[in-house]
Amino acid sequence: MPTILYVTAEDATWWSQTSAKGPWTAMPGPILGPVSVVTELTEETLLEISVPRVFGSDRSKFVARQLANRFPDTRFRAALPPQPTGGLMDRLAPPQQVLVAVDPPDRLQAALSQVEGPLAGVWSTSLLLTQLAKRHALPATLLMVLSHANTTRIVFLKNHAPLLTRLVAANETAADQAAEVLRTIRHLENTRVIERGTQRLTALLMGTGKGLAAILSADRVDAWPLPSKWSGHTETDWRGVLFDLARHQPPGQLAPLALRTTFAAQRLEKSARIAIGVCLAATVAAGSGSVLALLQDRNAKTLLNANSQALAVQIAEVEAIITAFGVSPELLRRALALDHDEITTAPSIAAQLTEVSRAFSPIAGARIKNLQWQLLPASATTSACPSDASAQTATAATAAAPIPPADAAAAPVRQVELKMTVTLGPDAGPRLRLQQATRITENLRALPGVTVLQDPALNLRDGDLSSGGAGRAEPERTLQWCLVLPGNAPPPDGEKGAP
Repeated sequence: MPTILYVTAEDATWWSQTSAKGPWTAMPGPILGPVSVVTELTEETLLEISVPRVFGSDRSKFVARQLANRFPDTRFRAALPPQPTGGLMDRLAPPQQVLVAVDPPDRLQAALSQVEGPLAGVWSTSLLLTQLAKRHALPATLLMVLSHANTTRIVFLKNHAPLLTRLVAANETAADQAAEVLRTIRHLENTRVIERGTQRLTALLMGTGKGLAAILSADRVDAWPLPSKWSGHTETDWRGVLFDLARHQPPGQLAPLALRTTFAAQRLEKSARIAIGVCLAATVAAGSGSVLALLQDRNAKTLLNANSQALAVQIAEVEAIITAFGVSPELLRRALALDHDEITTAPSIAAQLTEVSRAFSPIAGARIKNLQWQLLPASATTSACPSDASAQTATAATAAAPIPPADAAAAPVRQVELKMTVTLGPDAGPRLRLQQATRITENLRALPGVTVLQDPALNLRDGDLSSGGAGRAEPERTLQWCLVLPGNAPPPDGEKGAP
């Protein structure tokens, strides 16, 4: 159960929280368990110092010496983490550092004598207000005014770093509170922390008297709206907000490690136990996963062996049945392979000729004089087309071309070679014959999977179309095409039906 010792100038009171989001209630005395201390004292001090351009341990030692020299009479001192502003070098070694302390520490030490449990840490109200401003993205230059029943805390931040804190006796009227705020602003102007009259300041008013915002607005101080999370604290006690923050161990710890050894040891032991539990759980999970994988592999191996034995029995039975017919199993396998390779998977000649005939149907007078349909073996890599003497005189583009290779990962696909000798109409002149041959070639190439290896339109195109007048011999009217048509791909091995 979280416990807070709230130390003020009047007394030290104990507060506790029964649940993580429950209200804080006052307790009659100390409670066993870790204790966090929150101070609201006039002895809270802020000091900004300049730090030379040193890094690492040299910077830490310099800041430690400054703390010891400037606050020699107190152990409750610390250096706030610098703000990452400016260029790269300013981020690596910030030129300014804010030191905080409770000096003199007499009232704080007297209050700590009541603590019987482990000390979790000591935080001042000034530092807690600074952390609240950072968490809720408030303006970089800000006056924070926190009013309690008998006192008012004023903290000034510049570039999100606290530079001044005051605890003054508060009166119930807004005019008296405004006077203290304006007195603080005049001090900042006199010490050149801010320029006089150059800008309007921003103030965050928490628990202050009604009408304070209007009074400060006339003196160039604008009230900043409270974050929505704090809307319910406008007229109530703000100590619960500070206690919630202190319970989560924010930066700005003032207590030295010598006073927190018991609490630090308990947290380290708890972390070690959690780490041991996580490692143990991970080990058990890894071990159980390995055992489960071994069992699954063993079951899969047993199942495969059983299937293999059953398959061997079935093969033996089939071979026995085949032997009963007086035919050896190997001969039957060859017969099935022959049926599959030469008959079942052979393409349909009727369907292919029907497709090819569509290429000639638009040409009037075109007739197929001779046709040769040949099924090439699956291992064929080149075509025998063209094979006659007239085709040998064709150009290199129409010479024997390789059959398009099949995918290396797929099974070989058989091809069909089709050679045709075609005659055109007797009244077709050279130009018309070229146009008709070109159209036939285009129609053939438009068929799915067809590759034209010999195109007579190329020979006609190379001829002299303008010299077709009288006195020339009648050109040969027969044209020859050679095509490669797609064959049917063989089905997978499991569909062949071979035993």
